[in-house]
Amino acid sequence: MEDIFEKSALNPYMTELCQSMSAIRRMDQIATEMAKTHGDHAIHNFSIGNPRILPPEEYNKIMVDTINDKSFFLPHGYAPNTGDKEGREAIAELFSKLQEVKVTYENVLLSSGCAGAINVFLRTVLSVRDEVILFSPYFLEYPYYIENYHGTSVYCDTHFEEGWQINRERFEKCFTANTRVVIINSPHNPTGIVYTVETIKMISEVCEKYMKKYGRTIWLLSDDVYCRVIRPGHKAHQIFKYYKFSCIAYSISKDLSLPGERIGALVMNPAIQLCERNIHALSMSNEFLAVYPPNRLHMRALPKLLKYTVDLTVYDKSQEIVEETLKKLKIEYIQPEGAFYIFPKLPDGIDDIKFCELLAKNFVVTVPGSAFGTKGFYRLSFCKGPEDIKKGMEQFEAVYNSVIEQLKKEQAK
Repeated sequence: MEDIFEKSALNPYMTELCQSMSAIRRMDQIATEMAKTHGDHAIHNFSIGNPRILPPEEYNKIMVDTINDKSFFLPHGYAPNTGDKEGREAIAELFSKLQEVKVTYENVLLSSGCAGAINVFLRTVLSVRDEVILFSPYFLEYPYYIENYHGTSVYCDTHFEEGWQINRERFEKCFTANTRVVIINSPHNPTGIVYTVETIKMISEVCEKYMKKYGRTIWLLSDDVYCRVIRPGHKAHQIFKYYKFSCIAYSISKDLSLPGERIGALVMNPAIQLCERNIHALSMSNEFLAVYPPNRLHMRALPKLLKYTVDLTVYDKSQEIVEETLKKLKIEYIQPEGAFYIFPKLPDGIDDIKFCELLAKNFVVTVPGSAFGTKGFYRLSFCKGPEDIKKGMEQFEAVYNSVIEQLKKEQAK
């Protein structure tokens, strides 16, 4: 018999969370387990956004040169809670170009990956019962981050028919006297779309309107982890020009293919007069959460590293292969403009969870749209080279229609 003390050892919230896991991790685990039986070559894993292409060639030389550089004081000692100045300056230079607004190192905090940066931000600005507006479909871990700091998630649906852009009327209905933060993500996970200038202006206008109405600061937090993973002819959105109380979360996980190194940052709009105080507050959260800045080696290397990205044409080619297959099968989707995801639509009435489970049994692993708050869709990640994507999409093409037909028959029973 299970010991009552064993059963009650965790707080109820964490006990409940332990009963499940992230849908992305769950589907990735299914792929891993199947590979043990059938071999890696037989399993086509489109589930997780873990880049499978190598960092730029310059990466190794930069890191070796950084290790051999003896001029840096205490190269492996504790860093300031804000991160080393050299790394902060490099991030500031990058976002001065991307946002077309002058950013200095004093507007930057370095943290542990983009997820760490978002958690530090939420810990610093949220009070109990504060509300955070998310746009469905959303990155599935956002609600957990918010709940961890006793906030409440409020969901604003975006629609396939509207190109996943944000509808003003639905957005305005989400605001209350408890609204504290609005989180946006563009290029977007899971759809791959980029918010238009019109959308960004509208978001800014609405946030300004309700900030004045309720007499409290409403923050706009932009998850820009994919801001440099963007298709030719498209431009990442800018928020600093349009909304004062804005902050950007970023990491080099996707554009430099270094997710495991956990190099992230928060960039605060320099228009904020108390920016220095706010960065200091964020740095204290960095310390209290034991997130801390990234390792000092990568902070010292950032000024050189940020001059490069992975070969983004690889993702362009992989996306073309995915789209060709979807078009051949007459599957509806909105063309991605950045990141390395696509969010196809299922035929009406098909359960996305059952679809992904059955598809996985046919050696193609994807993530159901329900995990991102939007039923009737599924996410395909194409963060691999074209050869791997081509093999996976050949298998997808071979089994897709039979999987759909089987689900329709089950539904008709």
